[in-house]
Amino acid sequence: MRFLLVFFLGTTAAFASDWSHYQNARFGVEIDIPPGFVNDVPEPENGDGLTYHTTGGDAELLVWGTHVTADSFADEADDRLDGEIGQLWQISYVKRSDDGSSLIYSGSKDGRIVYAKSLSACKGTLSVNFRIEYPADQKQNYDAVVSRLASSLKDGPAAACS
Repeated sequence: MRFLLVFFLGTTAAFASDWSHYQNARFGVEIDIPPGFVNDVPEPENGDGLTYHTTGGDAELLVWGTHVTADSFADEADDRLDGEIGQLWQISYVKRSDDGSSLIYSGSKDGRIVYAKSLSACKGTLSVNFRIEYPADQKQNYDAVVSRLASSLKDGPAAACS
């Protein structure tokens, strides 16, 4: 019975209608924001994205766009992954699209889980991204949330693409 309740609560959060939607005008990042995540600081002056956190502060969601400054989007995404490894994250899952236009990775460190997704945008000149970090003991509750975040990340119209 307890399993069914946890499963129901987890899937309800992922499909609930009280998700909000974030769209960044500068880089075109679009993503659904889960209920219970708040942004209580203004967007940075450079307009690259927002940071959300749960009201209890146990999870953090970063959503941002950036200009690709490496030789390619794939190189830029790999640099980001290398940065996570350099911060001692134990990366256990990496998936690159066949055409090099996306990177997904996940890992753990110190009782926490990280999941990130990056998409190439604007003919490879921009990158749209999200990264969520949450307690490993809440993985079951976050699985459906991560799935919806991953499926909702889009590269929409971007002022930086003109």
